[in-house]
Order: sequence, then C-alpha cells, then structure tokens
Amino acid sequence: MTAEASPAEVPSTPRRGMFESLSIRNYRLFFMGQGISLIGTWLQAAAVRWLVNEQTGSTDRLGLLEMANLMPGLVVGLFAGAISDRVAPRAMILAMEVCQMACAVVLATLVHLDAISFWQMALILATARICVTFELPSRQIFLYELVGSKNLTNAIALNSGLFNATRVIGPALAGIGFATLGAAGCFTLNAVSYLAAIGSVLAIRTAARTRTPGGRGAAVNDVLAGLAYLKGEPRVSFHLALMGFFGLVGMGYEAMMPVFAQRIIGVDVGGYSVLLACGGAGATVGALTVARMGDGVRKERMIAFGMIWFSLFLLAASLYPLWTSPDWPELARLVCGGGCLFGAWFGAAFFYSSTQTLIQLTIPDRLRGRIMGVWMVVFSGSVPLGALWTGRAASLWGLRPVMTTSALVCLAAGLVLLAVRAWNDPEGSPRGRS
Repeated sequence: MTAEASPAEVPSTPRRGMFESLSIRNYRLFFMGQGISLIGTWLQAAAVRWLVNEQTGSTDRLGLLEMANLMPGLVVGLFAGAISDRVAPRAMILAMEVCQMACAVVLATLVHLDAISFWQMALILATARICVTFELPSRQIFLYELVGSKNLTNAIALNSGLFNATRVIGPALAGIGFATLGAAGCFTLNAVSYLAAIGSVLAIRTAARTRTPGGRGAAVNDVLAGLAYLKGEPRVSFHLALMGFFGLVGMGYEAMMPVFAQRIIGVDVGGYSVLLACGGAGATVGALTVARMGDGVRKERMIAFGMIWFSLFLLAASLYPLWTSPDWPELARLVCGGGCLFGAWFGAAFFYSSTQTLIQLTIPDRLRGRIMGVWMVVFSGSVPLGALWTGRAASLWGLRPVMTTSALVCLAAGLVLLAVRAWNDPEGSPRGRS
C-alpha cells in the first residue's frame, strides 16, 4: 500500500459538505474499522446493564457498574495523555485494542461458565476502561495525522456521529442477541468486532512521525506542562469544566435506562433496546448536524443550544407519566419514550461534539495528547460520578424526581451560558467564532 504524503492530503476532487473527510483513504479505513468495533462495544454495554438489572434489580448496582466502567480514566487519564505525546499513536491504538478484546473474551467465558459475579464484571470493565483511556488521546492525535487541520472539525463530528450511530445498531442487536444467544453470546460478538478495528489500523499507512524520547520524570513533567497551559488558557479550561458539569449533573440518567424502561415506560428487554436505539439515533443526527455546520458557526452558542435542547427533552422524559397513560398500547408508549431519548441525545451529542471541536481547534499540536488526556479525566470522572449519585438518589427518592432535577439544573445553566454569550457578542461579531 502507498503511504499518503501528508495527513491533510485529499484527492484532487474532494467531496465537500457533511462527509468531506471520507474522501481521505486512510480516514475511510479507520472510520469503517471503528464503526464495526463500536457496534460490538454498545452491544456489550447494553447487555451488561440488562444482565446486572436482571440479576440484582438495584439502581445502586447500576450506578456502581457505570462508575467501574468509566472511573479508572480519572486515575490514569493525565499520564495516558502525556504518554500519547511520546508514543507512536498507531502502536498505542493497536496494543490497547488487543487488550480490550482480551477483556471481552474473559467476560464472555466467565458468563458462559456461569461463574461471573458482579465484582468480577466490574473489575473486567474497569480494566477495559484503562485500555480505552490510554487509547483515546492517541486516537485524537492519529485522527489529526489522518485528516490535518483543514478537515479536523468535519472528522471530529463524523467520528462522533459514528460513535452514536452505532448506539442504534448495538442496542438493537443486544435485544436480539440477549434473547437468542444470551449475555455470553453478546460479549463474544464484541470480542470478534475488535478484529475489524485492528485490521483497519494495520492497513493504514502514514508518514513516520518523530516522537520525543522520554526520560526519568518525563511523564510527570509533561503532565505539569499540560496543566500549566490550561492555567493560561481560560477558554479551554472553562469548556473542560463545563463538560464536567454536564457529565456530573446531566448524564447520570444514562446508567438508569433499564429502570426507566421497566418502571416508567413499562417494557421488557426488547423495548429497552428500542429506547437505546432511539437515543443513539438522536445522538447521530446531533453529531452529523455539527459536521454539516462546519467551522463557520459560533461553537459557544452551539454548546449552549445543545445543553438547552438536552434539558428540555430530559424534562419531558422525567414527566412522562404526566402526559401519557399506562393504558396506551406498548408501541405508543415506546414512541413517546423513544422521542424523548432521541431529543435528549441529540442535544447531548450536539454539546459534546461542539465542545470537543472547540478544544481541538484551540490547543497546540505539541500538547494535543496531554490536553485530550485531561479531557478523558473530565469525562471519565464526571459521568460515573453522575451515575453514582443518580443511582443512589433514585433508590431514595425515585428516578423521576432525580431526572427532573437534573433537567432543570442543566436548563438553567444552558440559558445562563446563552445569555452571557449574547451579552458578550451582541452583534454576532467574528470574535465569537472558534
């Protein structure tokens, strides 16, 4: 295979618009391999939650599982980012994909042998999350090498769209797979899906990039350099903090979806899969909308819009019993519940895609891995903590009051953000553009 001359190299007649980055061969390979692997990831995530809910019936356990699935990123995220600035991203991605595949194989084997406990499951998911945490900063660097700065906004949004499109297929397969193959079969399919990601990365050829050798204390010094940059760059620091707030206050509801499906909508595992697929479809549309908008739209206003949109639909979901009836047919209840999740995840994906794009376009190349390591820490810390408090509060006061509170707090924050943005840039001047 012929290596591409530069990361930004594009054919002489590039496609413009929403799918512009797919005109780059290496990015197409990466996109397809990740897509297949992510379907397996979401299939496993849906099956794990349903299995835990089926075995324990505990919202606390669902919150703890979400924390185990994401929290390790909080511990190793900063060092993962620093290391990614020194290690070839392709090698790091391959190593971490192989480790994640091994975790899926162990999980499938233990479930098949009926030898799995909740804490074993949590430990396996935590190990896989450590692998993901080391991979993601390298993946962001690799993405930049594949498409260059010209196509970065589009590629980030398409990646987010892919991430969320697979949320439609994965949960749908989980419902079918759980009913026909059982949980072990779902986990086995996830393990096999990693082969596509590994194969696609092996097929990619990029120009060699000189990596900085590390010495004693180099990782610590790199972490400190990244934190020093954030101290002097309040715009990036603010949006990282805002993302942490959104994950902590708003996104904890995601871990409660089995409870929401059973107790509020009144459906079984098939309906649960449909609800997750609706959320994934909404997130896909939200991310692709960001891709279509491109660089010419003010990212701060997009971020505020995403948070407000998310809040309104989460509020509608929390008030579901007030505007629906349990006597309605299951299909009608699913359509209403699915519509709420579609809208909520549209807003969440719009928020996350816009925030990540703004940060990626602001940070310097030499610090990209370190800052994306901080991004991983914020994400990996805020979402599981949100799931933990949501699960605990839901066990005490019920899921609906907790969802309502989350929606109202996020709505207030989004409105304040939009008002401050309008006050600082009342005439829509270019200084608001990222």
